Amino acid sequence: MSRVVTYEIPDEVYEALEQMAARSGRPTEALVLEYLARQADGRRDGAREPGSGRSEGSLERYFGLVDLGRPTGEDNESIDLDLARQYGDAHENEA
Repeated sequence: MSRVVTYEIPDEVYEALEQMAARSGRPTEALVLEYLARQADGRRDGAREPGSGRSEGSLERYFGLVDLGRPTGEDNESIDLDLARQYGDAHENEA
């Protein structure tokens, strides 16, 4: 059995969801349904809100939730480039 639920959300939130869905190659509705299902499963398993004092496994629910739109890993060169872009390269030419 299934039910229809309608939410009104801000344009900015919907646009962000559309971008995430496009990157994953899935419909926006499927992305939202998957998120809601994960939240409901977490509540049934006794998961609590962040900061509720539960420490074991409390961060696991956040694994994989952020998509930077590019691969990440142990690539030191890309990390260095990201840091240089963030903080500027003012010290490179000093000697």
